[in-house]
Amino acid sequence: MKKYEGISFALFIFSALVYLISIYGGVDLFPGQITIIILTVFPIIGLILAFSSKGGGFMKVISIIGNLAVLMIAVIVPVIVTTFFWNQP
Repeated sequence: MKKYEGISFALFIFSALVYLISIYGGVDLFPGQITIIILTVFPIIGLILAFSSKGGGFMKVISIIGNLAVLMIAVIVPVIVTTFFWNQP
């Protein structure tokens, strides 16, 4: 089950890099909808893999915290802000 930790960590690194490059780099690596899917699905899969891996290694903890951070910053916070604060024209 150690490979689950590695896969989860790789998904975290990939989704974090996609987010940072698309936001701060000004470069579109993928079309808009694909970027949203990557930033939503990959951290969720990474969390599932990290929680299902055995052991409590450093990579597992980093994967859980990192995937949660990417999910919060890229998905949950924008949904809350657009729903509750910017809902009027």
